[in-house]
Parts: sequence; C-alpha cells; structure tokens
Amino acid sequence: MDTERILKLFNSAKAHKDNGEYDLSMAEYEEILSMTTQLPEVYFNLAFVYFYSEHWEKAIECMKKFVELEPNDTEGKYFLATFYFMNKDYVSGFPLFEYRVSKAHAVLTQQKLTMGKINQLPFWHGEDLTGKIVYLYYEAGLGDTLMYYRYVKMLAQRAKKVYFKPQMTLLPLFAENKEPNVHIIARINEKHLNESDYQCPIMSLPYFLGLDNKTIFAYPDKFLHASKRETKIYKDNFFNNDKLKIGIKWQGNTLIGAERAMTAESFNKIFELPNSKIYSVQVMGGYDEIKKLQSKFDIVDLGSTFKDFADTAGAIANLDVVICNDTSVGHLAGAMGKKTYIILPTLYDWRWHKDISKCDWYSNIKLFKQKTTWEEVILRIYEDLK
Repeated sequence: MDTERILKLFNSAKAHKDNGEYDLSMAEYEEILSMTTQLPEVYFNLAFVYFYSEHWEKAIECMKKFVELEPNDTEGKYFLATFYFMNKDYVSGFPLFEYRVSKAHAVLTQQKLTMGKINQLPFWHGEDLTGKIVYLYYEAGLGDTLMYYRYVKMLAQRAKKVYFKPQMTLLPLFAENKEPNVHIIARINEKHLNESDYQCPIMSLPYFLGLDNKTIFAYPDKFLHASKRETKIYKDNFFNNDKLKIGIKWQGNTLIGAERAMTAESFNKIFELPNSKIYSVQVMGGYDEIKKLQSKFDIVDLGSTFKDFADTAGAIANLDVVICNDTSVGHLAGAMGKKTYIILPTLYDWRWHKDISKCDWYSNIKLFKQKTTWEEVILRIYEDLK
C-alpha cells in the first residue's frame, strides 16, 4: 500500500470537497478505495461527496460501510439515518436517528433541570400506555417542535395523560391546540415527576409510535390554528384591506442554519406583485434589515409586535400567502394550512427529501430550491404568484 500516495490523495480530496469541487473529490476518494478499503474516514467523507452530488444510494452505501468499520461512532449512525430520511426510508433510519445529538442534549437539559431526578423515569420505547402518563419534552429547534407536534395527538390517544414541555415561546400556541389529556407545562416539577411513568423527547415519537414510511406524514393539512382573539386583534389593527396579503421572512437562527439565511433585499421583486400588501414577520436575527425595505417599499412590520408564537399565528391567520426561508414560520404556516413558499438553499435539510416537487409534511407548501442566487428563487415564486 502506497501510504504517501494515499495521504496526498486524501488531503487533496478533502480540499476539493470543502471547495465544493465534488467531481474531483469523488475521483480521488474512489482512487483511494481502489488501493485500500480499510480507512473509515474515506468512506465518511466520500458519503457526503455523494450526498452533495445527489448520488443518494451511493451515499447510503458509503456511510453504511463507515458504520461497519466504526460501529461505536454515533455521528456516523445519525448521518446514515438522515441519508435514509432524504430517501423517505424512515423505517430504516428510525433506530439510527436515536443517536442524534439533539436528543442527547435534550436529555442532559432535563437532567440538569430536575437535578438528576428525571433519571427515575424510563424512556418510552413503544410500550402499552393504557393508564400510563408520559412526560414529553422538546429538543432541537422551534421548527422541529412545530413539525413533530402532529404526533402529540397520537401519543395522547394511547396514554392516560401527557405532560409536554415545549420551548417557552411555543407554550401559548400549544395551549390553544391540545387534546384534553395533554397538559402543556412551562417547567417540570415534583408532581409531574412523581406521576409520570415514562419520559420521551419529542423527535423519538414517530419511531416508538410505530409509524411507517407513509403514516409518518400524518395530518398534512391543518393541525394548528390561531386563537380567535389573536386573529381578531391582528385583523383589526393591520389587515383592513382587500389586497393580496403576503408575509415574508428571510432569516431564522443563523447559529444552526447560516446557509439558510437570506437577505431582506432578496425579496424586492415580490413588491412588484399587483394589488398586494407585504407584511414582515421577521424577528430577532435579520430584523434590522427591514429598514432597507422600508426605505424603498410600503411594508408592514408585524415582527416587532410578536411576544410569542400565539401572536405569530394570529398574524399568519390573516395572511393569504407566506414566503420564507427554511425556518419555524414555514412550519407554523404549513401546520395552519396557509399557502406557503419555503425557499431552500442548494444543500438543504433531510426533511424536505430528494424530490422537492411535493412537500409530504404539509399539503399547502411549495418548495423552491436555490439554483444560483436568492433573487433567482424569488423571481420563480413571483412568476408562480403573478
């Protein structure tokens, strides 16, 4: 084995991969494999090169080989799960998805909040829940919680009671949208711990509910709604017109999704739509960019009025269309049955699948993938709406 040649090829392949030169990287990694099949890091890196190049099946086979060579590597198992998910093979991915970092972080957070007392509760792994109480808690981002909330209803149908701890900003929205035996709680206390029989992080629900590659897409139409009170408040204050009401958002949490962040000015073309009124639902990061739009266009700033997602839902209920990047607002609008355009970056998240011509999670969402610039995507949406 020519170790010097392999090292040179490996470094070059990695550099090409990091620069997005996937064909060159692929050729070099494959040359290494023609010399040796015992270097797990080659399979790991090549799996992503295949994935980014949309060679989906090769990506899966490569990551499977990595896991075979490194059976204790949890990261490889997690990524293999997401590769399966990209292909809509959830059944194969479910067991591997239990190695996700977000679950480990969520469990650790609960241990800290309860000073370790939550360890007395076994994890729910699909056992019969007749007469049982489950403590369910969030993990990962707001969009994940909104997307997976559809399964809380299924859990409630099996259990005597469910205590659910979401992120604080989602609490009022979920309190409006819950089953009678689901208790939305702000924090766990001794009562919840003593009553509960099991604990479960929310993103484990579809696996342990026993869902398959079809039933996982439960409730694709409307499983969330705004309160009548919030809907009326926003209607009376901001929506007294007969124009096409379009909500836009360009940025979410850039700490975990910088590649999804757009700029406010990317949306300039939308303002040319006839008989339309544009509303910003942007909050937090990226909010300052609204000033750039306000200097050129007539845009209503709704984001500054939002205290939590109950407010956001009240505003969305009055919109005709939502256009946003891959962020929590897209999930909320989709879950409310609102006509929604979600803009995906060139390399996008597994949940949207390799075929984006149809959104399986929400029947009212259209997915548009970036080909060159964000402005190019907006132009296609403009043509679709015109």
